[in-house]
Amino acid sequence: GMSNQELMATPRVRIADSHDSFVSGARELAGATNIRRGRHPGWGEVVVYGERSFQERASPPHTKLGELYATALCGNDITGSCFYVIGSLVKVAGVWAPVGAIAASCTLWLYRWVYTEAVTALPFNGGIYNLLLNTVRSKKVAGLVATMTILSYIATCVVSATSAAAYLQAVVFPDGLSEQHATDFHMLVAIVLIVFFAVLKMCGMSESAKVAAGMFVFHLLTMAVLMITAVVAVTLPPELRGIPFETVAKNVRHNFEYTGNLDIWGRMLLGFSSAMLGVSGFETSANFVEEQADGVFPKTLRNMWIAVSLLNVGFTFVVLFATQLADLGKHSDHALAFLGSQVGGRWLEVWVCIDAFVVLAAAVLTSFVGISGLMTRMSGDRVVPEIFLKQDKVTTVAFGLICISLVLLLRADTTALEATYSFAFLAVMILFALSVFVLQTTRPLLPREMKNNPWIPTMAAALVAAALFDTVRHNLGIVPVFFCYLLVLAGCLVAYVLRIKLIRLVRKLAELVGLPSAVMRFLQRHIDAIQARSSVVYFAKTANICRLNKALMYVRDNEDTNHCRIVHVYRNEADIPKQLVHAVQILDCVYPSIRVDVVLVHGVFSSAVIQNLSEEFLIPPNQMFITCPTSEDHAKRLQNLCGVRVIMAHEEEMEHWPAEVETLGVPTADSVPLLGKGSSLTELLKEGRARSGSWHQTLSAPAVGLTEVLLESSV
Repeated sequence: GMSNQELMATPRVRIADSHDSFVSGARELAGATNIRRGRHPGWGEVVVYGERSFQERASPPHTKLGELYATALCGNDITGSCFYVIGSLVKVAGVWAPVGAIAASCTLWLYRWVYTEAVTALPFNGGIYNLLLNTVRSKKVAGLVATMTILSYIATCVVSATSAAAYLQAVVFPDGLSEQHATDFHMLVAIVLIVFFAVLKMCGMSESAKVAAGMFVFHLLTMAVLMITAVVAVTLPPELRGIPFETVAKNVRHNFEYTGNLDIWGRMLLGFSSAMLGVSGFETSANFVEEQADGVFPKTLRNMWIAVSLLNVGFTFVVLFATQLADLGKHSDHALAFLGSQVGGRWLEVWVCIDAFVVLAAAVLTSFVGISGLMTRMSGDRVVPEIFLKQDKVTTVAFGLICISLVLLLRADTTALEATYSFAFLAVMILFALSVFVLQTTRPLLPREMKNNPWIPTMAAALVAAALFDTVRHNLGIVPVFFCYLLVLAGCLVAYVLRIKLIRLVRKLAELVGLPSAVMRFLQRHIDAIQARSSVVYFAKTANICRLNKALMYVRDNEDTNHCRIVHVYRNEADIPKQLVHAVQILDCVYPSIRVDVVLVHGVFSSAVIQNLSEEFLIPPNQMFITCPTSEDHAKRLQNLCGVRVIMAHEEEMEHWPAEVETLGVPTADSVPLLGKGSSLTELLKEGRARSGSWHQTLSAPAVGLTEVLLESSV
């Protein structure tokens, strides 16, 4: 209850005389001795690791995807969208459909640069989840946003599988089927496709990419044949197998009459929102960027933008001359197949249907690839169970079972799921553009290939927000369905992230109802096991206690652990911040529920050091945190640091500490700091004030407490 002036006026007493110290007093005030056993993990220690020859561990053989394979995996989804977008686009926009397609192409052009900046700055799997994880101070927020990406992948898989079944039916049963038989056929084909691509995904990424590349090339070839045939039909005279010019002129007049002159701007907005669904799949490349070779990611964005712009814009122009939109609207579910029948005949219609089946089936594979990369990243960050990291096949099987269950539950009627997918996809696009603002403001010095003018993400987010608004306005009845799907996914994620608190709640209820003590011990052992597997590392460059405090606040708010190691890597002993141990000592008292160690490592900060410490502490690099790196040195770029997490912006090292801070934790002016004059690491180790760490040995042996080190040093 003393004021700051009274505290400053209190005379300082030598530790040697009173056997008391600031640290012991702070510990007493922290109340750690009164914390229930199991909640206080013990006081931190000081560990010194000597010099060694750090060598990077050879990575297991891993084939990176080239431009064709990477583009094919995500391009099948986005280029296949023309099969269902063209029909709905011309149906709502009429002759203004090309305007909507061009606006969507311009929006996608903006997103090329948005994604390039974000992913080249943070080149890890996960898309928007990875971006938020490294820029905001809440892992829960990043995980909740990721649920929308998961939902969009589920919807893509189910909708693509059932749509492919519908096109296959048009080829196999041209005379149609009864409603019951058609439903059964769609369900059977959709389930077979999901199972087939799940097995293919489990065979490996390289094999999946080869199959996707074959499908992608076949699809582009089919679209080129259809486009050329349609252009020839409307431009050449009838004797050269073209459509009569009178028919073309009649089609154009009919299409303008069909559209009308009312609410032109409304039709353009409707066309734009429909056309934006034709760019779905653009975000997929960011979810498996770690599987791509260097420099491939920006090329995949360029290739997808060119392909989808040519197809969607080109076909919306062609159908205005080659067909009557009233007739096309009746066949909107297979508009391009109808176009093929008008300009080429039955042979081209069948070819387009087969291609539609193939490329929509390939979109199922795209969903498996995207969800695998996302879940692997989230599992490494302990947002979802670790089994998804250890066994990639578990992700594939679980995702496949969820999609199959939805096919059976919905009986292949995906109308509501299509709108749900639209909401999720457009919301993710908006949040991605807004997240680039966060990246630019919180990580301004993080190296990247390019940095956008703020107007680019602003315009991109505004355009997609307009499309989302119009989509929601015309599908208000589906909004509750969307939130039902989203809340189920978010609830599962929150339950896992908060599992320790939930277990403690269950234990408290068990105590209240008088269950046997064995139940409480079992629950406590489960909590201890979770915390033991969740210890983290924070690499500290300076002894700035404010920054160290922010790091521990982040750990407390986002991680399940009760053990944090503050690691400082030094070249020369004189470079070690002399107040580092004292600052950590204070924070060890401030956070009695977290054991805070100081680890001093002789070496040069690099990926080799990270790998060695990961093996030494049994902590994955995902659970190692750093401040924002700014070095342009290739070895210190974020993508070469094994996937460590950025939790704070860059800081400039303080060259001079205030006099008050110089004696922080040392109650007397003539006390000697831990690494002060006349002291060395060797002497500290000999005198037992610090412990020497042994490489390739788990740090489980009893050690000298942090307070004891400082007390002996001061005395």
